[in-house]
Amino acid sequence: MSDPAISVLSLNVEIDGVKILENVSFNGEKGENITILGPNGAGKTTLLKSVCGLIPYDGEVKLDGISAGSLSHHVRASKVSFVSQHSDIEGDFFVETFLDLSRYPYKKPWERLSDLDRKIINEAIEMTECAPFLKRKISSLSGGERQKVLIAASIAQDTPVILLDEPLNHLDPVQRTKTGKLISEISGKQNKTVVTVTHEINEAIQFSSRMIVLNGGKLEFDGLSSDPLFKQTLDTVFKTKFISFKNRDDLPPYFFPGEEL
Repeated sequence: MSDPAISVLSLNVEIDGVKILENVSFNGEKGENITILGPNGAGKTTLLKSVCGLIPYDGEVKLDGISAGSLSHHVRASKVSFVSQHSDIEGDFFVETFLDLSRYPYKKPWERLSDLDRKIINEAIEMTECAPFLKRKISSLSGGERQKVLIAASIAQDTPVILLDEPLNHLDPVQRTKTGKLISEISGKQNKTVVTVTHEINEAIQFSSRMIVLNGGKLEFDGLSSDPLFKQTLDTVFKTKFISFKNRDDLPPYFFPGEEL
């Protein structure tokens, strides 16, 4: 049996004397599509940053069975990519140049891109519909366009694990739906493990069957959105009585906040 694409074991993070994550453990299999939900300050973004090595932690993170802490930054960048909700890009690159840079984990300094590199980049451009602004600079893009480019770069980086922090931000309803379908396609057709942090519960349910709920740095739920415990957990962590209803029997239920508890 192969190792999980990602394995988090007893993860603890403390920043300035404050516990942000406490004893968080979960596995992500190859091709699995996982959403992390929770109220503000639950530790969702901190969890993603820990997995990709941006902040120190106690516990263990494994990528394809290898301890992430033992990997160089270069090698780790070939194992996991991260799209931040606040991406300050140093240098005002043209979009096409920025996407070229996503292949850096596989290249030596000043090495030219190969035909395979170009093929992978072009596939990412097609999947994310970024072609219309390849000749534009990053600074000229709208929030939604910038988000597309960042997701395209993570696809072109071609890592087994992709971490997305609030990828639905800055998007109109139609673009949110398209991005949700794109996330499903990345995990399904490309067999990549995608872990998404979002506050959009109902959109997440449409593109991700497995839900992890964090609250106060602790993992409170890990399972399917159809599990009755999922709604109970939402009620508890958001201190609100959620209302659920089904539009069709073959679709998962929708959840909307009701009265405060």
